[in-house]
Amino acid sequence: MKALTINIWIRKFRSTFMKLPFINSRHWVHSVEPPYWWTEMNQPEVQLMIYGDDLRSTDFLIDYQGVTIARKELSENKNCVFLYLDIMRGVKPGKFNIKLIKGKKKQTYKYELKKRREGSAMRTGFSEKDAIYLIMPDRFVNGNPKIDFINGYQQGVNRKDPGARQGGDIEGMISRIPYLADLGITALWTTPLFESNNAQYSYHQYACSDYYKVDPRLGENEDYVRLSEACHANKIKLIIDVVPNHCGLSHRWIKENNVPDKTWFNSCDKKTPLNLAACTDPHAAEADRARIVKSWFADDMPDLNLQNPFLFDYLRQVYVFWIEYAHIDGIRVDTFPYNELQTAADFIKSIRDEYPNMNIVGECWLKTPAEIAYYQSGNNNRDGFDSRMTSVMDFVLKNVFEHSFNETEGWDTGMIRFYEHFAQDFVYANTNLIMNFLDNHDISRYSSVVKRDIKKYKMALAMLLTVRGYPQIYYGTEIMLDGNFKDNYEGFRYDFPGGWTSDKRNAFTKEGRTSEENEVFNYMKILLNYRKHNPVLHNGQMKQFIPENGLYVYFRYNDEKMLMISVNNNENPKELDLKRFDEMLKEKTTGKDIIAGVEYLLSIPISVPGKTVLILEIS
Repeated sequence: MKALTINIWIRKFRSTFMKLPFINSRHWVHSVEPPYWWTEMNQPEVQLMIYGDDLRSTDFLIDYQGVTIARKELSENKNCVFLYLDIMRGVKPGKFNIKLIKGKKKQTYKYELKKRREGSAMRTGFSEKDAIYLIMPDRFVNGNPKIDFINGYQQGVNRKDPGARQGGDIEGMISRIPYLADLGITALWTTPLFESNNAQYSYHQYACSDYYKVDPRLGENEDYVRLSEACHANKIKLIIDVVPNHCGLSHRWIKENNVPDKTWFNSCDKKTPLNLAACTDPHAAEADRARIVKSWFADDMPDLNLQNPFLFDYLRQVYVFWIEYAHIDGIRVDTFPYNELQTAADFIKSIRDEYPNMNIVGECWLKTPAEIAYYQSGNNNRDGFDSRMTSVMDFVLKNVFEHSFNETEGWDTGMIRFYEHFAQDFVYANTNLIMNFLDNHDISRYSSVVKRDIKKYKMALAMLLTVRGYPQIYYGTEIMLDGNFKDNYEGFRYDFPGGWTSDKRNAFTKEGRTSEENEVFNYMKILLNYRKHNPVLHNGQMKQFIPENGLYVYFRYNDEKMLMISVNNNENPKELDLKRFDEMLKEKTTGKDIIAGVEYLLSIPISVPGKTVLILEIS
């Protein structure tokens, strides 16, 4: 009887074990990435990165109609090979066996091709029509406290330490998607969600330790899909943060000394020069350009060498995988100029080849419009360079916002800064696809820039949402959340009040906000929802008039509608003589304040209150 019981247990064990990917007891392959792929992709070739025990002499066989082995590429690491598969058009989705033979040893690995979503390749993603909300997940909402601490992960939650994890997660973001939709947000950009098991600052998530795994302290892979579904159900698009320049020290390539080959990482002086002007400087020393490309971005972020062809293919597939898996709508590219530029452009092109209609915005933190414009696709640069990124972030406008409202008016201060900035828009290929912002996770919050002056703050919001381009809003901007650079970056990455059950108040609700916060919230909500429903603020033309006496006037207009935006940077009210704007206002009779609903006659001068932006819809 005892022997019968043992035999039954053995049969059950074999039955269960045979269902696992490795169906041979003496397996020597440990991992295959990507874990699966899709049929009908535009790029027919797929790279499988295979790790195991001494794979150099291993032969691979596949017997599945429409799938062939294009080539096997050996790396310097005997435990890693790259198997390239050719997947023909029309191949049926399904599972198939990859047979591995090494001498007398045999193993079978089961791989799967999933059916691609209908129309997936032609998704359009975010555009100038959108208002983008940036969330650093760890600092937003703790929706699942059960995952605050995970065995095997170096950092857990410690809310007393701003440099430690706070506990925000994907579940928390999902719970607030209706809040964002009501506010008027139409696209969500989150900082990376991949596993980041660094010993310090892992909440930052830019130091990836596993590219095919959502950090379990944020949730599971399936939660990424749920986030996407929640966004789409509320007509919000989802943007992925692509980081081609670096990974984390805890990635197995570093931690286990298991790098495929010695050119996988750049090795140079870890101190990176901060002046990225050398990237576009026609007179730049090659030594300076090389330092930017080869230096480590930070001591805990090993610098990836995108010029390694196997790494190039690996990373391309990582982001295509997540775009396809989680139905992502757009891309933000981190630290683009820190890569070898042509290789980085080819990398972006390889993703856009899969999704030709998808917009991609790049972080190019430069000091002049000309330098930033160099990185927008279609700019006809003299050297022929095309980044393939359709959009860029306007860091110079961010600087203008930092100064203008805090200055007295002068020939080169105050409102003239805005005029002169937009006067340089001729350098851009497409001014509609410029991302405007007041702040983000790497700079002081705008509330600290204007010292919590609510009038200045609202002026900035009004201009942010009415000038050319499209806005990016950092979480908490709607309540004027505090944050300043003191000793570290954590100074502007505060938790959103009400995101934790232990919080004393909940600023996601009217009752939980202060009167000051509600004033900012309500103002911003009106502007965001107006922008959402009025194409004139998406791609309407912009005309500006030279500021006089602290008054700056610009118009947004198309065939259907015209807006007149008057900015008074003085402390006192100023009268605006409308005759100066006859080329725009001729035969127009009235203008309605989109905030207060008050109607103005255009036949007489208009008084603009001090430190106010007056937005009139012209009839």
